[in-house]
Amino acid sequence: MMNTLYHFVGLLCCGYLSLYSLVASAENSHNVPSQLASQWAEVYASAAVVNIPRTRQFTLKDDSRDYQLMVKLPKNYQQNSTHHYPVIYMTDGMYSMQVVSGATRFPMNSNAMHQAILVAIGYQKGSKGASSRIRDYTPSHDSSWKLNTGEAKRHLRFIRDTVMPFVEHQYRVDTQQNTFMGNSLGGLFGAYVLLEQPALFSNYVLGSPSLWFDNKHLLQRFIQNFNQMPALSAKVFIGIGELERPPYTHNKHQMVADAQAFYQILQSHPSTHAGTLQLKLLVIPEADHSMAFPTTAIHGLSWLFKRTD
Repeated sequence: MMNTLYHFVGLLCCGYLSLYSLVASAENSHNVPSQLASQWAEVYASAAVVNIPRTRQFTLKDDSRDYQLMVKLPKNYQQNSTHHYPVIYMTDGMYSMQVVSGATRFPMNSNAMHQAILVAIGYQKGSKGASSRIRDYTPSHDSSWKLNTGEAKRHLRFIRDTVMPFVEHQYRVDTQQNTFMGNSLGGLFGAYVLLEQPALFSNYVLGSPSLWFDNKHLLQRFIQNFNQMPALSAKVFIGIGELERPPYTHNKHQMVADAQAFYQILQSHPSTHAGTLQLKLLVIPEADHSMAFPTTAIHGLSWLFKRTD
């Protein structure tokens, strides 16, 4: 009986000590902010906005529409005053600039990759991003969409006649080394550019292209017209996530199969056999639509710009 009593008292003591320890810990953690409050207030007051180095933002007009444009210069741009640089033009500006700037910072700064000017084309100012990109990046009108579609032709004209001349006038660029990069609907838009004006860019990095849009209208155009196009000289990199297929995609889109079909269409062109149209397809393991672009970006640009000397 006494042993049982001692055991019970022991359990009570242990429980009390554990509770005391928890309360003491909570009180101490509660007191820490008050002790450091003034110091943290000073730190917060001295905070500065973080900017991407060597990057400026502009506004360019397309008639009544204003678009934001971000331009990042290479590390040695000012010192190497006679050199002309390749330019990488990107859609979905705010997203793509942060991804591509971060991914290329080390390889470009360490000369593992040829340095290039990054140009990120944003959405129409004053509009929601979705409405601007859906309208501007889609090459055909699909009446089933609530938002406007089918103005890729106009947006391509804006890039060709306004964005690229502005960049070429303001900076030292190698006009023979223009690269297009787009993801999702931006990848669809890039495929449209390749079909309509393939010589506008010498390189294409197409991430997860939304070839399903409008019942695969653009893919059908490639099937019908691409082999009849004259000789092409370009490099085309296509990246797609392994999981961009049912049941992981919206509306059961077969994006992996579409990308593979697109790659095979490009392969069938005579320029591929002649070696002037160079292709690469990367299926990214374990990546879905939300994850694939950063891998597509760095692999695609490494394929294009990796130094071999």
